[in-house]
Amino acid sequence: MSSTFSHTLLITGARTWSDELAMRAAFNEAWCIWGISKVARPLLISGHCPKGADAMAERLWRTAGFDVLEVPADWDAHGGGAGFKRNSGMVRIARSLREQGSEVLCAAFLDVCTKQNCPQLRRQQLAPMVAGHFSHGTTHCRSEARSAGIRTIDVLPAAQRPAS
Repeated sequence: MSSTFSHTLLITGARTWSDELAMRAAFNEAWCIWGISKVARPLLISGHCPKGADAMAERLWRTAGFDVLEVPADWDAHGGGAGFKRNSGMVRIARSLREQGSEVLCAAFLDVCTKQNCPQLRRQQLAPMVAGHFSHGTTHCRSEARSAGIRTIDVLPAAQRPAS
């Protein structure tokens, strides 16, 4: 991994994510936090899911001419825990880049859990900020990033945002 990335954005998001305007706004927020003139060589770290937030973020980032580090889950080797294992790996990479001098943020693109009869359905994950039960992988990676001291931007689709 190169230490030449000035800024790193670790993204995590639901496979059902489809709100491109909210994603673009989150990217703009990251730039504002970093200071637009300071961003020389940004990197996006993505879980490389072929649909949803990962696919959208990779497309937008690459279209802007920036580097993407894909960290796909190895479902064959790790089974059902592959996504959580991948999330932990992405956070380790982000921490390593931060130690090398990159300014690191995480953006969590949260969408509601779509698992039929999910046993955790009544669990309120982001209360009191917003009520709801969100994608397990996204909330896991968000939690790992926050535990690692990585500032996290929470992004909800328009239909889930609390009224202001």
